[in-house]
Amino acid sequence: RLGLLIGLLLLAYVIKRPMVLIAQEAIEEDAITSFDRDHWAYDPIVRPSVPQIASPEWPQTDIDSFILSRLEGESLRPAARAERSTLIRRVCWDLTGLPPTVHQVNEFIDDPDPDAYQRLVDTLLASPEYGTRWAHFWLDLARFAETDGYEHDKIRKDAWKYRDWVIAAMNNDFPYDKFVRWQIAGDQIEPSNPNAVLATAFCLSGPDMPDINSSEERRHVLLNEITSTVTSVVISLQFGCAQCHDHKYDSISQADFYRLRAFFDASVDLKKNKSVSVLTALTDAPMSRVMLRGDWRRPGPTVAAAYPRLLNAADASPDENVGLRRSLANWLTSSSHPLTARVIVNRVWQQHFGRGLSTTPSDFGIMGESPTHPKLLDFLADQLMREGWSLKWLHRKILMSSTYQTRSTRPSD
Repeated sequence: RLGLLIGLLLLAYVIKRPMVLIAQEAIEEDAITSFDRDHWAYDPIVRPSVPQIASPEWPQTDIDSFILSRLEGESLRPAARAERSTLIRRVCWDLTGLPPTVHQVNEFIDDPDPDAYQRLVDTLLASPEYGTRWAHFWLDLARFAETDGYEHDKIRKDAWKYRDWVIAAMNNDFPYDKFVRWQIAGDQIEPSNPNAVLATAFCLSGPDMPDINSSEERRHVLLNEITSTVTSVVISLQFGCAQCHDHKYDSISQADFYRLRAFFDASVDLKKNKSVSVLTALTDAPMSRVMLRGDWRRPGPTVAAAYPRLLNAADASPDENVGLRRSLANWLTSSSHPLTARVIVNRVWQQHFGRGLSTTPSDFGIMGESPTHPKLLDFLADQLMREGWSLKWLHRKILMSSTYQTRSTRPSD
């Protein structure tokens, strides 16, 4: 009887507790200090000078000077250049995801022109297979699927359109900053452009529950997924950890998470048993709130859309006149943002070398790994922006380096 009584009291507490907390409008969170921002990833990107080296004959690009400077400081020397048969296989796999044909291998090996390798790289970058290979890289980050997931896993009949748009964007060397902005707010940036609207499918490519009984639960889960994905992919911070409680390591409060989610609250139009494919603008969106303990049934204090305090020392505010998501997209791709350019440089480096300059490409927070060559990372991030955010420029810069073209085995003594 005592156990039954305790159980009934606990049940009554659980039932009553949300009603009490809904009325609580105060948000308690620690202020962001200079100590919280004292982390390599939050420092502004400042272009470093190219290091002076003792062996100037080895570098082919600025990348090599940074790498060789570190090697010389450790009394090490780089490996020899890879054989041509190895190099063509390496670069073909990296740029197209396909092995070279026998004819391509023989032609490259027999080509005496010193520019043969550069022409090979340019040919591969211009091939349609390049777009397919590098779209695959991005679609994995976007958690792209042609079905909804969960137990019913229904087919999304229009998902292929976003996939093909990403392939075309890669082949056309769509500037990365514009590539990101369209996927967050293409419908607000160019509302009459169907491709810009289609690009927002990035936010909705993850799992969804169109058949769930509660539309509020579906909306809550979907918005949390969007917020977590945008931050993890674009700026490599794990905001999703803060949907239920303040982040345990990074200075991201639960309110910070829901302020960021508020940028998307008026953008998801849900219909029962139908997949949602692109973002839109709702006129009757519910008020943005902190969900206590991350529970969709426990709405707490109201919040307004705001940039994460940790990355917003200047206390900038979104411009609602241009649209909340467009304002967020512009802020994320601003040349003054410390993370976006660093993150994509590190991801591309990882794809070519097997590991990034930081070995935690989706976590640049306190628990992530510091880069092995921070000045090289900042140099490439700064130069990427100067080169119009061209990913093909970044590929070419990496592939033309002696660092990329060396053997994978250690030099013999």
